[in-house]
Amino acid sequence: MGLIRRLRRRANIYAWRVRYFWLDTPAGRGAQVATFCFAVLVVILQLIRVAVASLAPPAEEPVKAVYWWVVQLIILVVSAAISYAMRPKTEKPKPVAGDAPTVEDGADVKHHFGDCWVSDEFFQAWRVTGTKPIKTKGGKK
Repeated sequence: MGLIRRLRRRANIYAWRVRYFWLDTPAGRGAQVATFCFAVLVVILQLIRVAVASLAPPAEEPVKAVYWWVVQLIILVVSAAISYAMRPKTEKPKPVAGDAPTVEDGADVKHHFGDCWVSDEFFQAWRVTGTKPIKTKGGKK
């Protein structure tokens, strides 16, 4: 076995071990929670940094500190309005019209016993299904 093959095999083994640790162990669950808490802390610190920068702009460029986040806020509102206006309009599904087969009045119902091949079609009754909407109250009683 060559060096590259051994390195790839070792990398696959350690990748599997890390996935197993991260997804299937209680310590991995703790690592997930710790990572999430760290990410939330970073986001909070960045938001505080942005708030401080907007309230107390640097001395050399006092107008630009407020200007850039106001522009970003306007872009956010405009893009949300555009995406709301451009969303696809969903149409309510139309009820399916079933083509009812022709049935002869007065035809007898044939009785077949055992396994046999029936060559003619026979409908005793026909009802169009699927036209009533399903209404549920949701939740258990």
